Amino acid sequence: MKIENKDFWENDQIICTQDIQKKASDFELFMFQEAQKRYNNNGKIKEIKIFGCGTGREIAAIAKFYNPERIVASDISENMISKCRTNIVEWEVDAITETQVSDAVLYQGSKNTFDLVTLLNSMLTYVPKRIDRLTIFKTSLEILKPNASIIGTVHNQVGTSVKTIYFKIRSFFSPFLGETVGNRTTGFKGFKVPGYYYTKKVLNRDLELAGFNNIEIYSLEEYYLKNNQTYNRKLGYNNLIFIATKP
Repeated sequence: MKIENKDFWENDQIICTQDIQKKASDFELFMFQEAQKRYNNNGKIKEIKIFGCGTGREIAAIAKFYNPERIVASDISENMISKCRTNIVEWEVDAITETQVSDAVLYQGSKNTFDLVTLLNSMLTYVPKRIDRLTIFKTSLEILKPNASIIGTVHNQVGTSVKTIYFKIRSFFSPFLGETVGNRTTGFKGFKVPGYYYTKKVLNRDLELAGFNNIEIYSLEEYYLKNNQTYNRKLGYNNLIFIATKP
């Protein structure tokens, strides 16, 4: 069943799949640590902006790691934010967390406000238009303080065999498809929504275009290899993780 992206995230069946308190994964902890390391000269990370927070499942893990003074979490889904507001009370992070139903445009003009921006849980996969993804990146740069970082995950064009072959074939038609080479129908629970899958090269280009520097991007396969661990990309999502810094 085809459905629009916002309607997808408003659906109770989808919300139920997201309604958990999530512990930070090892690669998320790596990004948390790297962001703090890069920001050390500026002091503690005190104010954090979370885009695409959903039910808030990563908020407690972020709060535990950074012990910040303020978290601003937003999502385009009213129903997700409603559940998030319930969860942050249960998880005892409501005192430091503000929630808002909005997209990135709301934050334009709020310059040099945050010490960290997060785009976790591959939320950009569900932003199929490049102009909208660039708006998120450019707004993130604007609202970050100097030397502060953005961290996140995106779906990768290289992973399971079926997915890799699909995008390899589409890449042959890149002179005609252009940026839409990365577009693919995604979703779950029987719902189909438009999505976008990145390559490292294109993700790096978009972050640079937004104005970020000191960009690091790893596939999960590369991340685990870097840590002397094995990861079979033919069986996993092989997402891309990234960190980039505002000059």
